Amino acid sequence: KRRSERLSRRKSTLINKAHELVEFCDIDVALIIRNRQTGHYFTYNSIDLASWPPSKEQIASHCPYF
Repeated sequence: KRRSERLSRRKSTLINKAHELVEFCDIDVALIIRNRQTGHYFTYNSIDLASWPPSKEQIASHCPYF
């Protein structure tokens, strides 16, 4: 349970940092976080795009370690 809580906090921190980059640096950010044990992934994007979030197949073709 502690490990799960720690990972959740770290994921939240990464998403907050990505949001800060968007706000303060006026850039677009796309973020994919994958849990190696479960295979679940979480996505964050600073703008609405029809192509986001990508499918698992698209992610696997661009990032073979997924």
